[in-house]
Amino acid sequence: MAEAFHKSHVGGSHTKESTEIGDNLECAVCLQNCVHPAQLPCGHIFCFLCVKGIANQSKKCAMCRQEIPKDFIEQPNLLEKPYQKETEGFDGGYQWFYEGKNGWWQYDERTSKEIEAAYKRGEQTSELLIAGFLYIIDLENMLQLRRNEPGRRRKIKRDFATIPKKGIAGLRTPEINNSPEVGITGGSLGPVTPSNTPRGSTSGRESPELQETIDRITSLQLDSVLNDR
Repeated sequence: MAEAFHKSHVGGSHTKESTEIGDNLECAVCLQNCVHPAQLPCGHIFCFLCVKGIANQSKKCAMCRQEIPKDFIEQPNLLEKPYQKETEGFDGGYQWFYEGKNGWWQYDERTSKEIEAAYKRGEQTSELLIAGFLYIIDLENMLQLRRNEPGRRRKIKRDFATIPKKGIAGLRTPEINNSPEVGITGGSLGPVTPSNTPRGSTSGRESPELQETIDRITSLQLDSVLNDR
């Protein structure tokens, strides 16, 4: 954790290397390279979605316990804009999307890769930790459901990365286009499923890495409760 602390604290002015910081910076929450690194006012840096999960639950920095400003998620201090990196698509340019209000959002690169891997393995369901919550990705019905609140669900789809979208992982991009969506065969909201893609038995089992991250977030939440007493 000491190493994670060192790697997750960057002070001073941003340099030209800031846009590549996610490649070399480890998030202290998920213990993976930062995806869309966001720097809190206290100076600590985490994945944007990890910060979002903390802000929605403990509302304090996972490292120093300093309060996270209420408007930080709406106006985050990003060290790397989501559109500054080319995102390689799957099978000729596909990406994964989830439905938002009046449009579609593209999943962040890490989540999209995990969904694609489950899709290629022919799994019917998969469980992912997104912004501090466990979600069930239902690849049979193309839905995302919150595990402990199954009523909270969104449509998902596999479509061309070039379709109009609101942004990536809740972060709006300059390429916002509110025109009717294209690239959806027959007007369907679902993806074009390759005929040779198998559908295996239901999976949904949590990997050791996912369980470790869940336990770490739970521990952070308990620490926050105890410190507030």
